[in-house]
Amino acid sequence: MTDSSGESLLRDRARFLVALGYHDFETVIRQCTQILDEPSEADERLARQIVGEEFAAHLADQETWPEELDTDRLHRAFRELDMSGIVARLDHTCCQNCGISELGEEVPRGEDRRGYVFAHRQDMEDAVPGGSLALSYGVIGEGRQPPEAQVEIGREVAAALRRHDLEVDWNGTPQKRIGVSLTWRRRRLGRLAAWPGGEPAPSEQPLSISYCDMPRVGVENAWLPASFQEARDVLLTMAPYTGNYINFKIPAGGGLIAAWGPGPALTFELPGDEDSGRDVTITEAEEILSVLAHEGRIALGP
Repeated sequence: MTDSSGESLLRDRARFLVALGYHDFETVIRQCTQILDEPSEADERLARQIVGEEFAAHLADQETWPEELDTDRLHRAFRELDMSGIVARLDHTCCQNCGISELGEEVPRGEDRRGYVFAHRQDMEDAVPGGSLALSYGVIGEGRQPPEAQVEIGREVAAALRRHDLEVDWNGTPQKRIGVSLTWRRRRLGRLAAWPGGEPAPSEQPLSISYCDMPRVGVENAWLPASFQEARDVLLTMAPYTGNYINFKIPAGGGLIAAWGPGPALTFELPGDEDSGRDVTITEAEEILSVLAHEGRIALGP
């Protein structure tokens, strides 16, 4: 049985994982009990209780958040970098060394990427409660990185972050990681918001969505009622891997599909009409989604 210090560890871990926003209720419980030595059934019951309390607190707080969050800006910048040929990942592996060694897995076979930027799990553990996120960056390739090439990737990353109104702390040298000041907030929706005893999501929303976000989040086949902000969060945070997609539907009928393809490129198209598809920037994607949610019409013009 855990003592008071063990309970505090469980609470801190649960609060971090719930705020991080990438794992469902049962996964959070498993990751919490993993920090204990030989957890008992009583420990697991305590973890379940604590995680439930943290879910309830997070979802209540989520209702008070503004429409635009720092994390929206961060994910928007990262998707823009992805589409420019720079692999951009958050909560990527456990540490710096593993993060760099596993970057090759983020590049599809037959495709090339110019560079990378990522934050690993230890960075996220500092950023979620602390207000500052450290980012690693560089050139993808074998052997030693030319400092000038690494700095150029850093400049592109810093410029993208600033372009999306984030405060950047970086002196322009390859010896220093890029710092980003932010308040970390992740909206939870669907099974990522579900927990025993939780209230069902409101049914009256401007959108319904279903999606595939592999390999991390999984597939959500059921139609989920979603606000514009919630649907946008799914759009911005979805891993840009070929085959990942989101279906958007409006109450009056009709909708759109957003899908990632090679490049990576983001395509919007009408359901059942591949000829209607066109590649969009992440900013254009948000504009199309906004019109769909707020005006109930499809703005898929050239």
